[in-house]
Amino acid sequence: MHRWIWRGSNHLLFWLLLDVCYVVALFAVPAFRPLPFATFALAHVAGIAVGTLVMYTGVGAGVVWFPFFTLLGFHPADAASFSLFNQFAGKGSGSFKYVRDGMIDWPVVRRCMPMALLGVSGGYLLGLVLPHRYDPWLLLIFAGVVLYLLLALLWRKLRPPQVDEGSVEVPPASRLLVVVSSVFTGMLSVGTSDWLIPHLMRRLRMPASRAVASGIFVMFVTALFFWLLIGFGVLVGWRDWPANPPLLFGTVPGVMIGAQCGSRLVRFAVMKRAQPAVFMAVLALSCVHMIYEFLRRL
Repeated sequence: MHRWIWRGSNHLLFWLLLDVCYVVALFAVPAFRPLPFATFALAHVAGIAVGTLVMYTGVGAGVVWFPFFTLLGFHPADAASFSLFNQFAGKGSGSFKYVRDGMIDWPVVRRCMPMALLGVSGGYLLGLVLPHRYDPWLLLIFAGVVLYLLLALLWRKLRPPQVDEGSVEVPPASRLLVVVSSVFTGMLSVGTSDWLIPHLMRRLRMPASRAVASGIFVMFVTALFFWLLIGFGVLVGWRDWPANPPLLFGTVPGVMIGAQCGSRLVRFAVMKRAQPAVFMAVLALSCVHMIYEFLRRL
């Protein structure tokens, strides 16, 4: 049985059938309906769209989910928590596919992972004590750094270096960037992959597909560790469990399906060639959105 599941999980149809079974089971019993069907459908479709975009481009889902949940009236701390839970589900599904396809640069991941966990721990602790009135300024700083990395990456594209398909060494400056970006992840659910992927492409001259796969996996483990921190904080009484969890019944399976779709797009030669340009365009639009959020909250 487990061999059939393992082989079937390599096909998109397996995940689509699994999703259909989930939806039928969720609404088959009238007494157990966590949210109305219209709300579920909207959240589910949004999850599929975000998951596909994130796994194809590598742009962090936090720049989409965080403002989405705040617009729905979530407290910023709860918005960050739910955003990272969706990222944990979506990036976990996509990372599973990337691991099977052998696209992850494991030496880079092993060097970045301790720095990411250190940074997200610091961000989680800062999020407990830092007043949320500073959140817009943090978003502005984050957007500014991302725009700088995008300009540097664009400059590198205009003067293309010789790409090394093998493993690369991670310099100390790169590890510091992972720590700082993960601090933003712990506070606002945005950060690690949005900074790490363009840095891998620019500084370490890593191919876009490998950089996206490696950055996505680092973000998956970071999101998992963040939720362990949340569970510990609830256990010791530092914080309450995030409110309004029923929406996750729609978004989480959506991002898992979207992650399977997005991670398969790089199989097409035209989509693989377009991946760096689409990544830069989407991240630039996300930065514009974060600047808009900053101006709106002033």
